[in-house]
Amino acid sequence: MGDFSIAWRQISARSITHGLTIVAIGLALALAVATTLLSRGVQAGIDQAAGPFGLLIGAKGNAQQLVLSTVLLQGAPVGNIGRAIVDRVAKHPGVALAIPLGQGDSFRRMRIIGTTPEFLETRMRPASPPYFRITDGRSFAKAFEAVVGSAVARRTGLKPGDTFHADHGDEPELPGEDDDDDAHGGRPYTVVGTLAETRSPADLGIYVAIESYWEIHAGQRLTPGDPTGRDAVTAILIVPKAFPSDVYRVQQQALAGVFGPDVQAVVPYQELAALNRQVSQAQTVLGAVAVGAMVIAAATVFLAMYGSVSDRRRDLAILRALGASRQRILAIVLVECLAVTVLGAIFGVLCGIAGALGVGTAITDASNVQVIVRPSMIEPALAVAMVVLGLVAGLVPAASGARSDVAGQLASL
Repeated sequence: MGDFSIAWRQISARSITHGLTIVAIGLALALAVATTLLSRGVQAGIDQAAGPFGLLIGAKGNAQQLVLSTVLLQGAPVGNIGRAIVDRVAKHPGVALAIPLGQGDSFRRMRIIGTTPEFLETRMRPASPPYFRITDGRSFAKAFEAVVGSAVARRTGLKPGDTFHADHGDEPELPGEDDDDDAHGGRPYTVVGTLAETRSPADLGIYVAIESYWEIHAGQRLTPGDPTGRDAVTAILIVPKAFPSDVYRVQQQALAGVFGPDVQAVVPYQELAALNRQVSQAQTVLGAVAVGAMVIAAATVFLAMYGSVSDRRRDLAILRALGASRQRILAIVLVECLAVTVLGAIFGVLCGIAGALGVGTAITDASNVQVIVRPSMIEPALAVAMVVLGLVAGLVPAASGARSDVAGQLASL
């Protein structure tokens, strides 16, 4: 009988003990795997969310609020800025395009963004392909035409040719509330195009001509003292002529008041990175906990293998009497230890990936950041590290079994 067959029979004989050991190894490794996957996934999601938003100009106020409302489509806009500021920014020598963005309406709690067709032609980098791609239909060309993000099309069933009315605001729907209870009166929007998935909050947007936004919001203000909706936007997306030099030049001049005293300029990636650093602190703690859990799991392997060897010292002595060398006894016990840790590692990696997907979905639902879970070589490396820890923990019990006193164990037979 081979070493593996002997080891497997012993695992089967102690199925409860070894089963609990496999679960302990798996849970410890799952925590480590999920933490690394989520850390990379959140960072990748933030990179993707920042997308074409190289620089934003908006009303003076909380910079993170401006980024959250404009890029992540979360929370209320900071305020309105006048069209005159848009024209002033567009004339800056470092600005290739100043694209207006207007928010304030939604459809089934998915935001409607008033803008220009140039917004759908923006890129993450000058040499990159367009960030948005229309898969069905065309871009909007006049007022009250709409292009819907992939998530909007999936959730609502909207397609080119369909019409809908905008709802004012984007507060959560109350139980029993009808979709049209807060609808704007007047002209409906007509869907003319559907966007490809970007795996970013942009998938939850409905993009319409800025003229539509101005017509619907004529005379309205976000806050007292704001320009009215007829001559205002909630943010301006800057496409610089030279990247990244003009990004920072325009930002510094905006902060110095060149475009007016009541505006701010924000680099969204910097604000999102700051948010990610806050999340990373919790991930660092979880990583430390995961390392501790892996060490505890290795201790569990030691206890399980020590118990296994103690219970069958007489069996090992019989093998020695039949001619098995100490090296073979050592190998049998280590093969048993290896089988247990490998099964635990496989279980842990699978649970870690499943856990990361589940938590990532929850983060996406809460923040609109698409957590992009992509396994890499780090996860197998963690599994190998767990197996090595388990084998090291099993060395002492294996050596103890190999040194068993044959005469003493067989004396009572």
